[in-house]
Formats: sequence, C-alpha cells, structure tokens
Amino acid sequence: MPFHGRPSDACGPCRKGRLRCDRIRPSCTQCMRKSIICFGYRNVTLLLFKDESESTARKVQWEKNGELYPLTLPRQRHEHEFSTVVGFNTADIMPSPTRSLTPSHDELAVGYFMSSYVPASPFYYLPEIYNPTASTAQDAVSSAVLAASFASLSLHVGSGQLMDNARIHYSKALAQTNAALASSNTAVLDSSLISVLTLGLYEAIAFSSRRSPTSWTAHTLGAVQLIRLRGTKYLKTDLGSRLFLQTCNNIRSSCLQRAVPIPDEFLQLYEEAEPFLDPHIPNVRLGPLLDKMISLKVRLWKGVPDERISGVIHETLHLEEEAKALQDMLPDSWRYQVRPPHMTPRWAYQGHAHQYPDHRMARHWNILRATRLFMNEVVWRLAGFVARSKEQAKPEMSRYFKDLDTRALQATAEANRTQIVTNILASVPHFLDENGTTFGSAARFLIWPLTIVAERTTAPEPARRYAVWCLYEIARQARIPQALLAAEAVESGSSTDWMHLFQLG
Repeated sequence: MPFHGRPSDACGPCRKGRLRCDRIRPSCTQCMRKSIICFGYRNVTLLLFKDESESTARKVQWEKNGELYPLTLPRQRHEHEFSTVVGFNTADIMPSPTRSLTPSHDELAVGYFMSSYVPASPFYYLPEIYNPTASTAQDAVSSAVLAASFASLSLHVGSGQLMDNARIHYSKALAQTNAALASSNTAVLDSSLISVLTLGLYEAIAFSSRRSPTSWTAHTLGAVQLIRLRGTKYLKTDLGSRLFLQTCNNIRSSCLQRAVPIPDEFLQLYEEAEPFLDPHIPNVRLGPLLDKMISLKVRLWKGVPDERISGVIHETLHLEEEAKALQDMLPDSWRYQVRPPHMTPRWAYQGHAHQYPDHRMARHWNILRATRLFMNEVVWRLAGFVARSKEQAKPEMSRYFKDLDTRALQATAEANRTQIVTNILASVPHFLDENGTTFGSAARFLIWPLTIVAERTTAPEPARRYAVWCLYEIARQARIPQALLAAEAVESGSSTDWMHLFQLG
C-alpha cells in the first residue's frame, strides 16, 4: 500500500470545482453561498494509502498466462447520485435518517446558528429545548429561532435573500408571541419569555444603523414585565433561573449604556427574587455592582455639586475595590491562561494574549474590566478637577477637598487604566477560529469592550488605534457589520448608545 500524497480534505463540490473550502460546519461557505448541499469532509488519514492488491494480482496473472488480467471498469456515476464521504456524520445537518437526504435551508440556518453563535451567547440553553420535529405552525419559539438563524447566516454568507427570510420569520414570531402574551395562562410560560428574548436577539443581529435600537429596548422592557408576572415560582427550575438572569442582564446593560435609572419596579422585583438565586453564580454576584454603577453614572451625567465630589470619589473607589474582589472570587475554572510567546499571534497587542475556558467566561471578564475602567476614569477626571481647583486657589471650593491626595489618586487610576486596557486587548486573540487565523462569529462580543477602549481619550493612543483596527478586522473577517459601524462611529465621534446590544444579553 504505497503512500500517494496528501489528499484534499475539502468538501466534494469544492474539490470538483477546484475552489478554496473553509471546512466550517455544518456547511462550508462556498456551498452556503451557492445554496447547494455540502456533504462534509473526508477523513484524509484513511485516504493516504491506496490498496494495490488488485493491480498486483493482474501483474501476477499476466506473468503466468502471458496475457493481461481483465480490467474491472468502475461503475459510471450518475449526476444525481451522492458521493461517499468518509468520516462525516449526516446527523450534523440532518436530524433524522427518515427524512430527505437533502437538508432544507431552515435546517442549514439553524445548524449554523446553533453551532457557531449560540455556544458563546447567553442563549446557550437553546439546543437543549429547541426541537424542530415537535414544533407547530403556532410555535413562537421555533419562528423566533428561525428568524435569528437566518439573520446570522445572512451576515455570514452576505445574502440579502436570507435576511428577507429572517424578516418573514420575525414577523411570524412577533404575531405568535403577541398571541401567547394575550393570555395569562400562556404569558407566564418559559416558551413565551424565550420567544421575547430571542426576538430581541434577532434585533441585535439584524440591527444595521446607528439609531437607538428602540425595538430591542422594547423587547427587553417587555421581558421585565413577563418576569414580574411569572413571580418566584419559575425561579425554582434551572431554565427559569437562567431566563431570569438573562432578562436582568439585558435591562441593566440597556440602562448602563443610555445612562438612565433602573426602574424601581425592576429593583423591587430583583430584591424579591434574590433569595432564590445561587449566590455562587458569577452573574448573580455581578448584578448588585452594576446597579450601583448605573446609579453613579446617572448622577454624574446630571452633574455633581462641588461639596459632594469628595464623597463621589470615595464611593467610586469603593466600587472599584468591589469589582476587584469579584474578579478574585471567580472560580478556578473561570481563570484565563497567559499564552506563551510561540502561541501568541504576532499582531497581538504588545505581545499579550490570554486563553479562556470558553467565550462566555471571556465576556464576563471583560464586563468586569469595563466596569473597572469606567470607575478609574471617574476617579482620574474628578481628581484632576480637584487638582485644578487647588491650583487656582479657590477658597470656597478648596475646603471640600482637604483630605484628597489628587496626585496619588490620578497616578493609581492611570496605572489601573493602562493594565485594564491591556487585559481587554489581550482577550482579542481568544476569539480567533480553531486555526488561530480568523475572527469567528463569537467575536461580536468584542465589539462593546473594544469600542469602550477606542473611545477613551485617556487611554494610550496605541491601544485606541489597535482597538479600532480590531473592529475593522472583525467586520471584514467575521462579516459582522456592527463592528464596522462601531469603528466608523468612533472615528467620526458619533454616538454609540446602541452599543448596549453587545454588552450583556
């Protein structure tokens, strides 16, 4: 069995057309763009050696009888017949062998969505509950999942037709969800809340302008009303607890980005639910800190009287210590590893690269870093204001700031800011694909922290330029137009109040 060289592990259509195959699952990009069926990829280790037994037998027969052994002609293959694929499980794209061997566009879209987008998102529970064979024409969850699936696949392959399909399923899901919410019996079900959250996800994926995403905010506020109707009964299940925390994260991220107070109704609701939540879950511990941070941001935007500046600085320093404590409390299974130089991309910021257990944990680390970045910037700016007031020798103001060492405060805040920015940028290589060369779909969760770094005029200029470069590369490689919008907004100084779509939910 002689060695015959390295065979191609591309899919059949790409090998036949001599096209470059990216080998992603469930279907390569070339096949998805052409709307043809991709049957997967060969196990090349089984093809490296060729069985020459028949050829050897012919040679022996010829030497013995003085004539050639009759050649066995290969059976001609018709165009409609499927080629054999070694090492490919058709269950990857076809849910049942009793169904057609040709997967529908719905199956391909859902397959891409579940395998490429969901694992890194707060919707990681969807594969556990989504059952296309049990869905009905009135199933809002199924329609909402299809809307998000077609929207995500549309961005990946650059197909306007797929986005049209996404809008059709969105309209259908919206009508079905409204029908479910009209009844008090169905409004409190997990499926109703899931459909509302998934409709918000569609809005986040399909959002393509810098205008304030009012539809996403409306879905978020609607979800808050749903968890109020559901009460604490549904917190006793694992899925109910997940949905509650996801909804809380969404409303907090929206309020944080827009600098609006958290509704009192929500705060009361969370206080009632807190005894039913596991305090060891990192997201549960993070919630109260975000509530305090939002309250602080709202007060800062309204303006802080001179006599209260010292108190605000001390409050912010306390919140910074609380955020650092939450980082230290993260379990060992959430810790990141610093990549050695030989495993670090050459373009990594200052040669730093971190590796996390998964994308969701990387997002949680960056949320904590972003909160700390905000707090240190508040301290740095307020301390600078106090220092300028002292230099101008304004006695009516100086009496409020006697206990503040502004130089030490600014030096500490600047050192913290530089380290936090470096750590955020060190998380960027983690969101590359398995080959470590291209940004994958999970890179959409870098858009918010990168935008924060790029917008900070107090951050090191190389870090800001690097963050903008990453946003452009994410837009180009992962085909995420929101990253392009973010980069252009930063460079033009436009508003980014729509960025909360990429924060927590």
